[in-house]
Amino acid sequence: MSIVYASALTVTAKMCNALGVPFEALAHKVGFDPDLLNRPDATLSVDKYLRLHDEIMAMGKEDFGLLMGRISYMESFHLYMSVASASHTFRDWINLLPAMNPALGNLISSIVKRKADYLILEMGFERPATPTRCLLTDNFLSSVAMLMDGFCMLPVRPVRVDVTYSQPADTKMLNDVLRAPLYFNQPASALYYDKSILDIPPLHVSTSVYDNMNEELNEFLSHNSWTADSFTTNLYSMIRHQLASGECTLKNVAEKLNMSSRTLQLRLQERDTQFRHLVQQVRSSLALKYLRDKNFSVINIAILLGYRDSTAFSTAFKSWHNCTPSEYRKKIARQATTQKPYG
Repeated sequence: MSIVYASALTVTAKMCNALGVPFEALAHKVGFDPDLLNRPDATLSVDKYLRLHDEIMAMGKEDFGLLMGRISYMESFHLYMSVASASHTFRDWINLLPAMNPALGNLISSIVKRKADYLILEMGFERPATPTRCLLTDNFLSSVAMLMDGFCMLPVRPVRVDVTYSQPADTKMLNDVLRAPLYFNQPASALYYDKSILDIPPLHVSTSVYDNMNEELNEFLSHNSWTADSFTTNLYSMIRHQLASGECTLKNVAEKLNMSSRTLQLRLQERDTQFRHLVQQVRSSLALKYLRDKNFSVINIAILLGYRDSTAFSTAFKSWHNCTPSEYRKKIARQATTQKPYG
């Protein structure tokens, strides 16, 4: 049976509360306890997850999915910008999109395609396409369109939007949010962009996001005897980037640094370390930083560090710091409440 993390309904619950939709009553109607949202590792079946959204749609909230997408964008912007700070071009960042939707498991996936002069971000959906409006489709299209536009210094707008459902009677909000020609009854839901966006400089070159990565590097180096030379900076940046892609191997990192695997191994030996040990050090350091930030959920941190689920991350974190991620966050919270103001 396919499952999703209950935390995937957090945005849905917030939207229900804002719009006067009885979330708890609907949750009980489809057969799950709404208190599951407060448990980081709790899951529920895809069937119940989808039935809840169908119940919301049945109440006449047709634009609910587009509004969910706007909230999802605001909730996830911090996460995506953290990944962006280790990306030098739009091309680098866009390749990470398929790996960054962990709470929904295999229900929805992002598929990046190139076709003629277009870059296409297609929505892979475990559920068969239906002719009726789909909240999850609208959520995906809305949030991804805003993330794409938020990454670069220049505006990035889709040139075409495909959806699998039939044209609704009122398309005003669809047009207002997506701002592109809409094509209905298509085989897959997708956003089309001009391929020239791939080489646009990222937003972080003019913001404090890049400075944050330098702070990370300095903190990491404070626990090592390395110097912050160009090799160290590039290596750290590449490991950080490749962790989120799920492809942080010696071979991949060496290729990104334009050197052979053997050369990278020798450079690391000169610094009295091995690649696998270095990666674990980076993961350990970043895990502490991310856990201090309430914007990151445990499952999102797991994905950023190259783990496919929160259980594997929790096991690794406990081996590094003798406590689970949740225990570490509770410890931080206790320390914050016991700190006394000066004077």
